[in-house]
Amino acid sequence: MQRKGMDMEKILIVGGSSGMGLALARRCLQEGAHVIIAGRGEAKLDAARDGLGRPGALETAVVDVSREDEVAALFERIGRL
Repeated sequence: MQRKGMDMEKILIVGGSSGMGLALARRCLQEGAHVIIAGRGEAKLDAARDGLGRPGALETAVVDVSREDEVAALFERIGRL
């Protein structure tokens, strides 16, 4: 049986709270993926989460990707992609 869309895929989008990242998150959610949007600004991430409106299929993560310890903590939290 061939899969359609992105059902069961877990996708991490850095910079997913605005612009192209937000558009990509929206599309991936429409295709059935579980999406984690990451960024430095908690307020922007919260606004993006509220605007996308897909509880259960969407997570947010406040992380500065220039800090190795924060990236490691993120992957401990979300596991494998």
